[in-house]
Amino acid sequence: MNLIGLDLDGTLEDSRNDMAAVVHRVRAGLGLRPRPTDAVRPWVNKGMEQLYRACFDDYIQLNDAGLEEVRKRYEADYLENVAAETRLYPGMSESVSRLADLGRLAVITNKPERISRRLLEVLGIDKFIGAVIGGDTCPKSKPDLIVLEEAAHRVGFDKTKGRAVMIGDTEADMKLGRAFGAKTIWAAWGYTDQIGSEPDITAKTPADLPAMVRSVLAQKP
Repeated sequence: MNLIGLDLDGTLEDSRNDMAAVVHRVRAGLGLRPRPTDAVRPWVNKGMEQLYRACFDDYIQLNDAGLEEVRKRYEADYLENVAAETRLYPGMSESVSRLADLGRLAVITNKPERISRRLLEVLGIDKFIGAVIGGDTCPKSKPDLIVLEEAAHRVGFDKTKGRAVMIGDTEADMKLGRAFGAKTIWAAWGYTDQIGSEPDITAKTPADLPAMVRSVLAQKP
């Protein structure tokens, strides 16, 4: 059995508008002055705590319990509005279906696990996913090796009996894959135009993924 790791934001879907909209609503609910979307969007793919600290710094600095209050409000709002505008990238649904024939799929993301599961359900691809590892699932998050090890454990992957591939749009995804011993595929359509570390393969569109993964898995170790 093979393991195919998938990033979520910027790889399977584009959730930037929805995440920015949550920031605006939570700031309004806290009585904070509005901020332009252009000031919010750069933080939506930096990890949740960085988003909270950057987009709610004026509240957190004045309130000892501010970070936890922001987290609670943000996650509650996002869970209710998880896919107002978020959609899978074109061709991704079919590609995920075909990838599921090649190995066990695991989503590894810095988005909270329960929100990630809900999003995958709404997008209609949850049935293909064997494990979901969110930013709050393990003590550490990407690119720490523990997250892919946990995914492998949950789907029953054995390195001595199968091969692993990690697909994502960020350098953290590439570092995670290499640390695990997986082949890395960069999703060039995602949030990041360039990454600092060279992937094993670059995919230009979601439709490229099944053939690329099949080719990688067919290679001799």
